[in-house]
Amino acid sequence: MEFDYIVVGSGSSGSPLAARLVEKGASVLLLEAGKRERINLTRVPAALIHTIGHDRYDWNFTTEPDPSRNGLVEKWPRGRVPGGSSAINGMIFIRGAAKDYDAWESLGNTGWGWDSVLPYFRKMETADQGSDNAYRGGMGPQRVSALRWRHPVSQKFIDSFVNAGVPLNADLNGRSHEGVAWNQGSTYNGFRHSAFDAFVRPKLKDPKLTFMDGSLVERIMMNGVCATGIAFERDGQKLKASARRGVILSAGSINSPQILMLSGIGDPAELARHGISTVVRSPEVGRNLMEHPGLYVLAELDIPTGNAYTSALGRLRAAAEWALMRRGVLSVPTAQVLAFLKSAPDQNEPDLQFHLFPFGYFRDNGRLRVPKRNLVTILANVNYPKSRGHLALRSKDPREPVAIYPRLLDHPDDLDGVLRGLAWIRKVASTPPFGSSVLKLLDVPPQEAGKAANEAYVRDATVPFLHPVGTCRMGNDDGAVLSPDLRVRGAERLWVADASIFPRHIAGNTNATSIMIGERAADLIHP
Repeated sequence: MEFDYIVVGSGSSGSPLAARLVEKGASVLLLEAGKRERINLTRVPAALIHTIGHDRYDWNFTTEPDPSRNGLVEKWPRGRVPGGSSAINGMIFIRGAAKDYDAWESLGNTGWGWDSVLPYFRKMETADQGSDNAYRGGMGPQRVSALRWRHPVSQKFIDSFVNAGVPLNADLNGRSHEGVAWNQGSTYNGFRHSAFDAFVRPKLKDPKLTFMDGSLVERIMMNGVCATGIAFERDGQKLKASARRGVILSAGSINSPQILMLSGIGDPAELARHGISTVVRSPEVGRNLMEHPGLYVLAELDIPTGNAYTSALGRLRAAAEWALMRRGVLSVPTAQVLAFLKSAPDQNEPDLQFHLFPFGYFRDNGRLRVPKRNLVTILANVNYPKSRGHLALRSKDPREPVAIYPRLLDHPDDLDGVLRGLAWIRKVASTPPFGSSVLKLLDVPPQEAGKAANEAYVRDATVPFLHPVGTCRMGNDDGAVLSPDLRVRGAERLWVADASIFPRHIAGNTNATSIMIGERAADLIHP
């Protein structure tokens, strides 16, 4: 088994990367730890309620206690199926702000400014909106669609934001990133359109592409500091594959640093603790873990919400609408509305993001449960967290997941940011027309409770928005794990291309940016 390149991970970055390398004439082995589906459940957008937290589709990581949130232990979903997290996420398609990428470049990452990455965002997509303008794409594999079903409560939510002084934005992926808008999703004709569906599935018969699912990577094979291939296990067999030109990790912000450490690339003290010899000294592997901290607030309304579909008749109607017309509640992403705003006049850029789910749910041991109540979910998160967590090996056994130390509210500015998000949730929930239908915000202290009560609530209620990034940070400084061309510093013929490369977080969900990274990596990577 010898190939030009081996790509580890068929998720948001690995799928476009592998596809584009094949288009360039290279032979590629694409490895995926998850198994192919038999019934394609993930292609039904609303099926995430069944796939998130299910070991068949989800790595289902469990974190270590977070001292910044009173010792909270929680589940972190990550996709373990072709398509990776793009096969189980909320299908929210947002690029982030232009300033986010200019900030990356200002941190020493030449070629990652907005003017450099915009062509890749355009190249990768076919969008319903503005496919022929200067910002959107109309010829790429990844479909980006407007909502095929809109709940009336979502329009009320938009109107209340506008009444609260937030501008209406026709396209958050267009000229401006600020304001409130209808969400766009990675869906196509009522189906989820994962990165695997978009980029890899059409090439599965190409002889230059070999796709192997159910393949757990054990380590990168190294000849000195040069990556020569991958050792992995598949169906109980120990296998090896060689790479003539190199190895690329696209296994995500949790698994890519784990594979590096298992291969002897990391902090020498950390590696020695598990009996792993250091091949490349890189102390920041697994460090700089950044997450969007925020709140999921349930609001009970006096009008019907998406939860009405939990009745027997509602489920029948939803199934019929999707089966016959590929429309209705089963055909759309989780969020119907997104908003980016400056929470205070002294903010230079939108520091908060909001989502509206037109339904409300509870988490039960990592799984999602939708009750028969008129609920919606208002989400508010901090865009640019200053807190940093980290990852650590539990053992040198690749089957043992890494320890995740989130520390979401370590920095006082992040606590203050979530508090500002809470204030805005209260503001919108009391502003007509949406506010006129709100009976109560569940579990939120009353507005007059005071600062101490609000801080106690935020410490208990803040959760990650499942956008982990930064654990293989790129940069031009000695501490960076990667150089701006995505090479592992100190190694040869070894690259990382996924959300772990972020040097700073972005304003928005991370799926679209991860796809862009895969697209750009295909042009950056060469022996």
